[in-house]
Amino acid sequence: MQKKNYLTLILLCGIFVYFGCSEDTTQFEWRQVESGTSTHLYGVHFVDAKHGWAVGTAGTVLSTANGGTTWTASSISKDTLTQVNFTTPNNGWLATIGQVYYTASGGSTWNVQHQIRSQSKKPPGILDLYFVSKTEGWAVGGKGTVLWTENGGGHWENFRDLSNKHLWGVHFVDSEHGWIVGEEGEVLHTQDGGKRWVRQRSDAEQPLFAVHFANFTHGWIVGTNGLILHTTDGGRTWVRQKSPINQSLRDVAFHDEKRGWAIGEKGLILHTIDGGNTWNRYPSPAQYNLQDIYLNKNAGWIVGAKGTVLRSY
Repeated sequence: MQKKNYLTLILLCGIFVYFGCSEDTTQFEWRQVESGTSTHLYGVHFVDAKHGWAVGTAGTVLSTANGGTTWTASSISKDTLTQVNFTTPNNGWLATIGQVYYTASGGSTWNVQHQIRSQSKKPPGILDLYFVSKTEGWAVGGKGTVLWTENGGGHWENFRDLSNKHLWGVHFVDSEHGWIVGEEGEVLHTQDGGKRWVRQRSDAEQPLFAVHFANFTHGWIVGTNGLILHTTDGGRTWVRQKSPINQSLRDVAFHDEKRGWAIGEKGLILHTIDGGNTWNRYPSPAQYNLQDIYLNKNAGWIVGAKGTVLRSY
């Protein structure tokens, strides 16, 4: 009987693999949850499995203390908020046009921490925000904007003349190794904490919206027209992966070297379990554009247009 059950298990596993089912030890099912807003959402971040925030147009800030089952909505300005990042349940930052906001109260109150000085009437938008520790963070945005703080935002240094491109995404694997991506295939890399940045060759000419590294060597970039770039050597060489779609991809995130997600237009969710050698459409309950994904161990959240919030189960 034991041998028969064993053979049955092998047969079932073979069937699952044949029909393309995920071999993940943790199965994801993305479900849409009520966000309490109809504004477009552009950024989401969780500091642990329960406490998370999302931001969007009209100064919208959503917060949850139960893993995203329910959300509380507020508004802190009239401007579009593009990204949010917390390092503790109390300490967080968010980005908007020319400004970085800070809270020390878990989002109960927000104050402008940094204002970009600009000669033009409209300062550049800050498009992405990433903290590598409780005190050190990076922000990137329009017109080559690159900001850095090492004291929790008490002072933000502006790295001028690194690029003249709009910079869409920034990601660090530790305090030393980081990447920035932007329009016209721009990829910048540092391996000394930002003292020196070098331009990596992407062989892409379109906008690159997001970058994510699972470790020091394995990374992915996504952009317009379904573009997915992959590196196994820290970005010295970038190779295009075969994409099943031609829609724009707005964000990418990986659990490890093998298991990852990419999201984009019209509710698009792609999934890979082999490092991107094959990408497959994943069941999505969303119909509007998806903008940002955040993974926390075996949990995940996605936000997008018209108040869309997806949570993994």
